[in-house]
Amino acid sequence: MELDFDKIIRIRKIRSVKSDLSKEENALARPVLSDKKLIPEIHKVFTSLIVERGCKPATNTVIQRKKFIFIVLYLYSPSSLAGDKMAPGLRDELSNVLGVQAKSTISNNCANLVFLYQNYTSFRKDVEYLCNKIISWLKSHELVE
Repeated sequence: MELDFDKIIRIRKIRSVKSDLSKEENALARPVLSDKKLIPEIHKVFTSLIVERGCKPATNTVIQRKKFIFIVLYLYSPSSLAGDKMAPGLRDELSNVLGVQAKSTISNNCANLVFLYQNYTSFRKDVEYLCNKIISWLKSHELVE
C-alpha cells in the first residue's frame, strides 16, 4: 500500500462542503414564524382570500384544507415539506383551527402536499397567491420583516 495524501485532501474538501451544505440547510429551514397563536388569524385571512376569489368560505374541503396546511407548514416548519417532522405543537394547532378531530387527518393531508404543488398548476398557483397575500398581511401588521 502506498501513501496517498490526495485522500486526506479529498476528506478535508468533503468536510468543508458538508459544513457549507449544513449551514445552507439550516438557513433554508429557518421558519418565517414561530408564534403559533397567529395561526387562527392566518386562517381568517386565508378564508377571506378564498371568499374574495369566489370560492365558498368553507376551508373544510380537502383541497382548501391542504392549501392552508401547506402555507402554515411553509411559514412555521418548512423542513417538514422536505420530509422532516412537523414543528412541535403545530399539528395540534392546525387540528384546532381546522376543526379536525383526529390529528392523523392532518398528517394524512400532509402526505402529498409537495406532490400536489409540483404536479398541479392550479394548486401551485393558488398556494403561491394565497401565501404571498398572507405574507403581505403579516408584513403590514409588522409580524414579519
